[in-house]
Amino acid sequence: MTEKTIENQIKRYLDRLGVWYMKVHGSMYQKAGVPDIIACIDSVFVGIEIKRPGGKVSVLQQLNIDEINKNGGCAFVAYSVEDVQRKIAELRHALQLSKGRIKQE
Repeated sequence: MTEKTIENQIKRYLDRLGVWYMKVHGSMYQKAGVPDIIACIDSVFVGIEIKRPGGKVSVLQQLNIDEINKNGGCAFVAYSVEDVQRKIAELRHALQLSKGRIKQE
């Protein structure tokens, strides 16, 4: 499966969720290594770096992912739409825990 196919599946999923997102098109006018998709999900900044199965993240991409996570956002590498579904479910669960909506057992 190509990265473009995975990207399209992820964008369709985000459309169904009704969240704000944009596809980042790299250019000489923007910072290098920015995740492929930037989103705002439940008031959280989300960066999604898309890779085909077996694809590798560059050092610069990993640095950006780490920096986003360090600063309170949620950034990750997705090899499939299922990775995105899982990560968003984890994010929403963590947000509910932090707001006291779910009692920790």
